[in-house]
Amino acid sequence: MSASVVLLCEDSQTDMFLRRFFRRRFGRQFRRRIHSVPFSGGIRSGEQHVREKFPDQLRLIRGRRGAVLIAVIDSDMESTEARRTQLQQQCAARDIEALRASDPVLVLVPRRNIETWFRYLDGAEFDETTRYPHLRREADCEPLADRLYDMCHEQQKLAEPAPASLVEACREYPRLTRLLQR
Repeated sequence: MSASVVLLCEDSQTDMFLRRFFRRRFGRQFRRRIHSVPFSGGIRSGEQHVREKFPDQLRLIRGRRGAVLIAVIDSDMESTEARRTQLQQQCAARDIEALRASDPVLVLVPRRNIETWFRYLDGAEFDETTRYPHLRREADCEPLADRLYDMCHEQQKLAEPAPASLVEACREYPRLTRLLQR
């Protein structure tokens, strides 16, 4: 495996969740291949941070061989499709060609926020319209990342019922594996 990953996330908790997932999937040595776009530091919202940084990161990833961009942006009150459209509009506003199917980019859009996925992975009741609070400690997301890895990789299916936005994100898992093995 020679590819590297660039993470563009709303916050450090989401970043930690993805890093743990990758460590389980590709081993500890892979952590040196993961690079995070610095967070806004509370200057602006996490959603705004991802939306504003996405065009530049898309342009940069297109110029790098063996790199994959994973952008995670909560849908908040929007649909997942509306949030993806906003990212495309942001690219157009910056004169950057829209995201193509051939781009080494995955856009994951948890509904309402990633904590919906965390509740599901923890076995709690959830819905995709309620705003759930952050975990008490960021590291509390690590066993949840392990559980997602087990479902995606080991069992190759999510436990039912699963959040629709997580089902949508998991459809990208085989593509992610292919991109990282280039």
